[in-house]
Amino acid sequence: MTSSVIEGGHDDGSNSKNEPSDLIEEKINPTVVNLSIPNETFLKAAISLKDEVVEVTWKRREVVDPTVYTGLLGTAFTCLRSYEVTGCREDLVLCSEIIDTCTTVARASIRYFF
Repeated sequence: MTSSVIEGGHDDGSNSKNEPSDLIEEKINPTVVNLSIPNETFLKAAISLKDEVVEVTWKRREVVDPTVYTGLLGTAFTCLRSYEVTGCREDLVLCSEIIDTCTTVARASIRYFF
């Protein structure tokens, strides 16, 4: 499920998946010295990347090591940062769900001590 904060807070039902690079307008002149992109374009690309990370590391539930920062905890951190920027409560709830699951798995493991 793609975050819909940028599109006015609702999902239009389309299943088109944007890649972060698809969101950069082709009107950008590569010879211009200023390499900045509009804030809205950058935010859309960041949210799209966050959604892709969540899909790969959380929704598919293929990552089994809760201690890997770049895995599930990195995903939780990304969701937290997304919430801080967009205010999308779904991101905060997802962050909490991932952290709770990692805590449960880590407590059940004899390999890790807290």
